[in-house]
Amino acid sequence: MTEGYIKFNCNWKQEEFPFQEEMFSQLESARTKLYALGLIGMYPDGIGFGNISAKADKSTSFIITGSATGQFEKLEQSHYALVTGYNFEKNSISCSGLTKASAESLTHAAVYEFNPEVKAVVHVHCLWLWEKLLNNFPWTSPEIEYGTPEMAYAVGKLASEINEKVIVMGGHREGILAFGGNLTEVTNEIIKIYNFYQND
Repeated sequence: MTEGYIKFNCNWKQEEFPFQEEMFSQLESARTKLYALGLIGMYPDGIGFGNISAKADKSTSFIITGSATGQFEKLEQSHYALVTGYNFEKNSISCSGLTKASAESLTHAAVYEFNPEVKAVVHVHCLWLWEKLLNNFPWTSPEIEYGTPEMAYAVGKLASEINEKVIVMGGHREGILAFGGNLTEVTNEIIKIYNFYQND
């Protein structure tokens, strides 16, 4: 545990939330494509990686894949969580759902907070792609660790300033974040980049 690190807190209401079928279909369609490429999944040690989120217009809440769901090829509605509130300074979120939202939710929240035009965020893991993108896309300082308020602020600040819709997380080995106006746009962008650098 790094000195000065603030422990992540999740205020979780274990209950169902209103989940439109159209939103669920969009999330699942995007996640299935990313899972097939290995950009979302689970490491051999059982730790899951990667997640996606989306929000409705004019809402500060957003729906995100739940904690420990990376191993599943397909998700049910019960595998998603609704983030209803967050506090960067306290490194905390409030959420509801049958599955708890992960600590990664705070970084998603920062993108939405700092750039109100964003309606979807995708966070994937891919070491070789991460290494290639480090010198080609905006990135956060390697000194800023993932899961900290500092990372949330750094990502949010970049999301509000850059023209690119992709951020490389310098202090989060393998971590790449993409964002935009809708899930289809964001997912297609990260897949396009994946294919381009795979053939490079």
